[in-house]
Amino acid sequence: MLNFNVIVVTTDLSDYSLRALPYAIGLAERFDAKLKVVCVNEPALQVSDVAWVGIDTRASDEERQRDAMNAIEKIIREQVPRGVDVEAKVFTGNAVENIINYARDTNADLLVMCTHGRSGLSHVLMGSTAEAIVRRAPCPVLTLKQPMPVAAARKGL
Repeated sequence: MLNFNVIVVTTDLSDYSLRALPYAIGLAERFDAKLKVVCVNEPALQVSDVAWVGIDTRASDEERQRDAMNAIEKIIREQVPRGVDVEAKVFTGNAVENIINYARDTNADLLVMCTHGRSGLSHVLMGSTAEAIVRRAPCPVLTLKQPMPVAAARKGL
């Protein structure tokens, strides 16, 4: 029988990426799974930038990480029902590496995430985080793309 014990949902805190949360919550409720909400901040400046301007990026990265955690905790309070076992984690660095490692470290049974649906030149230049995660994930990945009716997600599960 199919069973999910640990579900990881990714977000960059954009309205678009948060559309994955109701799906993950519905699955966590249905399977009585632990829900892990993960956000990855890209570093504020690249190492090569620091050499030229001499800025301590640790302070800004720590501030961004703290702000992201506060935002996720607020979202959890507002959207995740009390009966769901939920945990939030914020990383700074490469999104793909951090998400893959976190899924592996938590023995995730499922990753839930939105795709931004870039195509053409922007896909070539920026790559696809979702595509890289799907290729390297240690578990199945549920990807959601625009437009997805969020209200139907809760009713359908």
